[in-house]
This record gives sequence, C-alpha cells and structure tokens, in this order.
Amino acid sequence: MRQDGTRPPVTAVTSVAVPQQPGRVMSPRDSLLLQARHEVLHFDVPPYLSVDNGTQLRQLAEGVVYRTVYGQRAVEYPGAMVRIDQCLEAGEKARVTARLPMKMMIVDRERAVLSAPADVALRPGASVVIANGPLLDGLIELFERVWAESVPLDPAGAAVGAQEGELNPEETRLLALLLSGLTDDAVARHLGIARRTVVRRARSLMDRAGVATRMQLGWHAASRGWIEAPG
Repeated sequence: MRQDGTRPPVTAVTSVAVPQQPGRVMSPRDSLLLQARHEVLHFDVPPYLSVDNGTQLRQLAEGVVYRTVYGQRAVEYPGAMVRIDQCLEAGEKARVTARLPMKMMIVDRERAVLSAPADVALRPGASVVIANGPLLDGLIELFERVWAESVPLDPAGAAVGAQEGELNPEETRLLALLLSGLTDDAVARHLGIARRTVVRRARSLMDRAGVATRMQLGWHAASRGWIEAPG
C-alpha cells in the first residue's frame, strides 16, 4: 500500500527477479517460493514439473509456515503420500478436499502464482504472478474459504482420537482420506491395503459410531473429536 493510503495497481508478470543458479532457468513458482519469509498458502494439484519438496522442507525447518490444501488428484498422484507425510512431519499444516478450483501458491500474502491446469492449451508450466491488489486479496479469501471447508490431514488432527483411546493413528488417517472424497481404490493404494480391507474398516468405523452412511460418519467423527473439525 502506498503512503497516501491507496494500493498500487494489480500487476501480472511471468517471472520474478531473484538470483538464478548458473545454468538453470527457474519457473515463476520456484522463484517466488525462494522469497518466502513468513507464510506460504498452497493449493496443491497436478500436473507437476517436479515433485522435489526440498525447498519446502528447508523453509519449514527455518520457521516458514506452510498451509496446504491438497486436491483429490494430488493425493492420488503416484508416491504422493510419501511426499505429503514428509511435509507433515516437518510441520506443514495440511487439509484435503475432493476438488480445487486452481493450482495456486501465495507467498507472504504479497504475491501469488497461478499455474495452468492440465486441460488448458498452454505450454507446460505456463503461469502468471499476481502482485498486491484486489485480485490478490480475492485469492487469499478464496484460500481461506476452501481451507475452512476441507478435511484436516495432519499429525495434530490424528492425535485427537488416539488420545481419547477411540481411534489409532491408522484409523484416523483412513477416516481423513475417506472423508476427503477419495475413492476406496485410491485410499487402498495409499495405505497399502486391499480395497476390501478399506471397505471393512470403514464399515467398522460406521458401526462403532452407530451410523448408516459415510456422510453421517463424517459428522460423528467431527463431533466426537475423532478428527479435527473443518473450520
């Protein structure tokens, strides 16, 4: 914001001026990410140019707060749960939802980078960076609304049921994945178990909760503290 109280005009660029490593051309997303000092808000959804999360892990260790909403396709991506678990263990705050409206990263609430989804006829990795202004404010508000409506997927949420002696961490992870909208097949792949085992364990949770549907199970799980309630 300017000294006279007005905001600068919205600016969209396709690159960010940061030092580049010799012989390497960085994407706008990676360039912007390196500038993070306090907080990163992230909508995580494929496609990916790289699945290397080294920068995120280093920044988490340095105290940068990451809040990530993973879309269903991100969680179903090959090897995704290993990468997600690494970030969770490093301190990432994460939630999961069935569908995200876009691929987005907001750094320090000062700039955002939007990347083209797979079904848009642009070159791979095409993206735009949004600077301070009304558009950025709207993107931050969008993130907060989606975050509030998504299912927590983190150790803190997993510990709630375990502390009460009702659910163990594996059951809590299963519950979070089921409530995120993932198919039973996708849940089975991520947990390394058979689909029929997923169905049987889900039925067991429903019987324990005294409910007839998975929608009722979600309400019961939040009210009993089996998972952290969205919001």
